Amino acid sequence: MATINLRNVPDDLHRKAKARAAMEGVTLKQLIMRLLEEYLDGVC
Repeated sequence: MATINLRNVPDDLHRKAKARAAMEGVTLKQLIMRLLEEYLDGVC
């Protein structure tokens, strides 16, 4: 499996994403994976 490192994420964006993941009961990684899959499938 490939690894992606994302650097220089603005603090505000990171904080919002982490809070949303917590509200949904998932990890930040799970949230990002789901959003990426939805984007690539044309859902977003």
